[in-house]
Amino acid sequence: MSLLKAEDLSKHFGQRLLWRIPSLSVQPGQLIYLRGDNGSGKTTLLKTLAGLLPLEQGRVELLGQSVAPGKGVCYLHQQPYMFDTSVWRNLQRVPVSGLSRAALQAKREEALTWAGLTEQRHQPARTLSGGERQRLAMARARLSQPCVWLLDEPLASLDDRSAIQVLELIQHLQAAGAAILLTSHQSGQLSALCQETWLLQDGDLHPQAL
Repeated sequence: MSLLKAEDLSKHFGQRLLWRIPSLSVQPGQLIYLRGDNGSGKTTLLKTLAGLLPLEQGRVELLGQSVAPGKGVCYLHQQPYMFDTSVWRNLQRVPVSGLSRAALQAKREEALTWAGLTEQRHQPARTLSGGERQRLAMARARLSQPCVWLLDEPLASLDDRSAIQVLELIQHLQAAGAAILLTSHQSGQLSALCQETWLLQDGDLHPQAL
């Protein structure tokens, strides 16, 4: 069964058709590279799939239910927002229900370690490097246990070391069964991890061989 499924999607800017997509689906553990020129609508598509933009028509479903923002699908921008507080308190801003205080504390500690940010726990989040910000954003999102990750330019402006660290987190998510749809202008590092590539061009979505 598909984790994420969409049918009969379209998006316009004014009178101009940005894209029309009859259907798409994303499977557990699938890693998909979404390509397209600037202005082709990649970010708009990701935000639509995450439930962050209204549908003009059609439907987007997660495990058979209509997608709702923050419920099982995570969208991360290339410049993720940081709360104006410490790294640790950024993790505390994520609402997590159904856990005891001790279990929640352990879950946050595990997320901090997973992201490789234990040494930065007391550092103001807005002073982090670009790679550290991306890893903190992924750690925050991971607390909510999304099964679909929509990553918009996750390696943008990162140096080689930071890019490798983010790539390792993406691989961990995939190995745990998450589905990942991502965009990037740095295709070499990311496309090597992907099983499939989609090209958004002239308003259509085309599956392509890697």
